Amino acid sequence: MRVRYLQALRAVMETGSVTEAGRRLFLTQPQVSRLLSTLEDELGFKLFFRAGRRLAPTREGLQFYNEAKRILAGFDEVSRIADDIRMQKDAWLRIVAQPYLAHGIAATAIAEFGKEHPIVRISMEIRSRADVGLWMSGQQFDLGIAALPIEVPAVRSTPFASVRVVAALPLGHPLAERSVISAEDVSDAPYVALKPASLLRHYIDDLCARRNIPLKLRAETSSGLSACQLVAAGVGFTLADPLIARGMEGVAVRPWEPELRLTYGFLFPTSYAPSSYAQQLAAVFKTVIRDKAPDEVELF
Repeated sequence: MRVRYLQALRAVMETGSVTEAGRRLFLTQPQVSRLLSTLEDELGFKLFFRAGRRLAPTREGLQFYNEAKRILAGFDEVSRIADDIRMQKDAWLRIVAQPYLAHGIAATAIAEFGKEHPIVRISMEIRSRADVGLWMSGQQFDLGIAALPIEVPAVRSTPFASVRVVAALPLGHPLAERSVISAEDVSDAPYVALKPASLLRHYIDDLCARRNIPLKLRAETSSGLSACQLVAAGVGFTLADPLIARGMEGVAVRPWEPELRLTYGFLFPTSYAPSSYAQQLAAVFKTVIRDKAPDEVELF
């Protein structure tokens, strides 16, 4: 499938207009229409329907575009890399990270790395744990950082830290007076959970099922940062990565029993050796994660 078809699809998705898409791509309106028509013929379903003077995506079209965006991002990255090599620009380091790590330590790690390597420019994507593996498998990134296990083709994972999950409670919560929070302590407390698809939620649900502890679910969110924000607002308690929880105002952090741990790892493409810059940035991440939560982090 030609990249031009996907570029036409993206332009129409973003503008809602064949005319505007043509201006963006330096094509005529009939040329854009032919690209879309040919793409629809190859796919076997309609991508758009008319909504007044604009085009609106069909359900199938939106689903296809959501998947195609990753491919387009890869082609965009390839074009940019080629431009940089051709113009002899300074080095780029491309990383993709899970939200916990991106929000918790990435800014500090990138700043520290930049002090030693001021000529290196960094491009960072923030994606879900599953997407980190998928994006790394596209071979367009130098370094991935996410919770393990992740098993995808053409990607090598290397564990670098074991992180102990903590209980995050609103400041002033009665349980915050305790030095350790147990599963039994919070059986009746309002609970802010991550969505069921998350790895940490899976671990917590498994623990509660084995110990017959029915947590009192008050809210769900797909983001660990959002969960801690809800805790700070007094919605309930949550079980969190300490890299997020310890940086959140209005949140009391306590050890959680029984102990739960997440293993974090670096992901590297297998088609080529990691660059020295990627290895050095990985080393900085290890140092920052240790300093961020020394009581909960064990480095490998």
